[in-house]
Amino acid sequence: MAVPLATSTAFSSKAGPVRFEPRSIVRPIVAVALAVLAMTADKVHAQSIRRILHVCDCPESMAADERTGLLLALGKRGYVQGKNIDLESHDFTVAGDSFRAYFDRELAAHRTDLVLASGVRAAEGAKGATTQTPVVFWRLSDPIGFGLVASLARPGRNLTGFSRGIEKLAPKRLELLREMLPSARRIGFVFVADNASHQRQAAEVRAAAPSLGLEVRDYALPAARWTEPELDGLFAHLRRDGVDAFLLPDLNVLPTVLVQLAAKYRLPTIHSLTHVVTDWGGLAAYATEAMPDLSDIADYADRILKGTRPGDLPVQEPTRFELVLNARSARALGLTFPPTFLLRASAVVEK
Repeated sequence: MAVPLATSTAFSSKAGPVRFEPRSIVRPIVAVALAVLAMTADKVHAQSIRRILHVCDCPESMAADERTGLLLALGKRGYVQGKNIDLESHDFTVAGDSFRAYFDRELAAHRTDLVLASGVRAAEGAKGATTQTPVVFWRLSDPIGFGLVASLARPGRNLTGFSRGIEKLAPKRLELLREMLPSARRIGFVFVADNASHQRQAAEVRAAAPSLGLEVRDYALPAARWTEPELDGLFAHLRRDGVDAFLLPDLNVLPTVLVQLAAKYRLPTIHSLTHVVTDWGGLAAYATEAMPDLSDIADYADRILKGTRPGDLPVQEPTRFELVLNARSARALGLTFPPTFLLRASAVVEK
């Protein structure tokens, strides 16, 4: 005779039968197990998202453009915002905080897998704050001189990136200005006082001037952010000082105003950014043929996130440079480019 399986078992006691229900035990156990699995999945998901901190020593609009480009470039390599990366972007044009203090707080408060530092002050701040978190830098020159890396081929430690080599070009710009304006004798060099890269360029220009028979006067500005009236006053000062022409380092503020004031005060200028000539009507520029593309930054980021040590990735430098001239701006200044000077130009635009 078959005995049916019981769904519960009764035990007798002095207080009466006690019924044991297996489901009353299994259900809580399953619920706890599911909760643990959900917590574990959330933790694994959070750990799988790599946090990237992008800090730009630049205006807010430029930081936003860099962020957009970085997300696009990283996306081509399989990284999706909110899915497997969390890219945070910050600019410091207006902030009163120091980069070092910011990185100290940020890296202590949040696990960060990679720092992307755009500009020398951002790179220096990151370097001072961590020896562990990988850092990729760009928009700077002379990373060895700034103490960021031990060498270009083998950076060592936790930093690598891309150098523009701008300081090496400053004396060459002075030489080109002399060739463009044979009668020039007094040259102005306008730069931001607290920008170490600008200070180095000013020193290079001063050192090269005597051999070219030129006198260089420095005009150190107190901040990287000025109003149009302040810039107008600067140009008026240059003219009163008898400056024949002037050199500009990499200034990203009010490029159209700089070009307009140079024309207003009839002061020929050689810039360190070619797009000031091609896009905004600057007179001349001598610069690297191409700045590091954000896809190059994303490539280094990808390799580091996959395990490559930053110190094993060489610092990249440009190898080609170009002289770009604007014929329309020259005519507006009453200036004729010498034939030999025109032959050296990589491009002559009419815009």
